[in-house]
Amino acid sequence: MSEQHPETKLWEMIGKIRTAMLTTQHDGALQSRPMSAYPDRAGNRIRFITQLHTEKTHEIGESDAVNLAFADVGSQTYVSVEGHARVTRDPALQKQMWNAFAEAWLPQGPEAADVGLIEVTPVQATYWNAPSSKLVQLWQVGVANITQTPPSSDVETVKL
Repeated sequence: MSEQHPETKLWEMIGKIRTAMLTTQHDGALQSRPMSAYPDRAGNRIRFITQLHTEKTHEIGESDAVNLAFADVGSQTYVSVEGHARVTRDPALQKQMWNAFAEAWLPQGPEAADVGLIEVTPVQATYWNAPSSKLVQLWQVGVANITQTPPSSDVETVKL
């Protein structure tokens, strides 16, 4: 069996998790909030549908450096993405990306004047993945406790 390329694995993990904690900066403080992610590997972007006049869009205007944290505790999969964000409008793309989750938060619809996109261009990402079943993970934790040696996990940093 061939080993999966780290960048391919990274994008697959992001696509499966789909919800990220988007962290922005404001006056030296970090602010995080959950957002539904729309990954675009071909364009090396992760997009989020958003209301345009919010704290997060204002914060991105002040500093485009952001972090995205993806977590799936059930599969022990975690991803941290460092990148640069910008706020934009593309009603045709917004309409294409639209779904029930976007509709729930933005009932005004994808083409409304106050609806736009946060577009994150990743620079670097790190992922952690426990590739084993829950039973194997529990076994590895038990062995680690006895031997005082941390269990092995799949950790990779990818420059994008």
